[in-house]
Amino acid sequence: MSNAVRGLLMAGGVAVIAAGVVFLFFGHARVVELTGSARVMSGLGLRAAEAAVLYGGSWLAVKGWNGRWGKQEA
Repeated sequence: MSNAVRGLLMAGGVAVIAAGVVFLFFGHARVVELTGSARVMSGLGLRAAEAAVLYGGSWLAVKGWNGRWGKQEA
């Protein structure tokens, strides 16, 4: 994997995490104002989205850092 691709993967991972934090932060205000089961379900959805953003962004960053894609290079 070339250094350009590795850099793009790492930058993309950081961008996914940063954008996710910003968007989920603003979405959190609506969940706080809900009550009852709507609040529980929205809260669970928000937590699932946070987990997906953190996992996806960290996967991209680590994949770029390690520099391996598929088979080992000789």
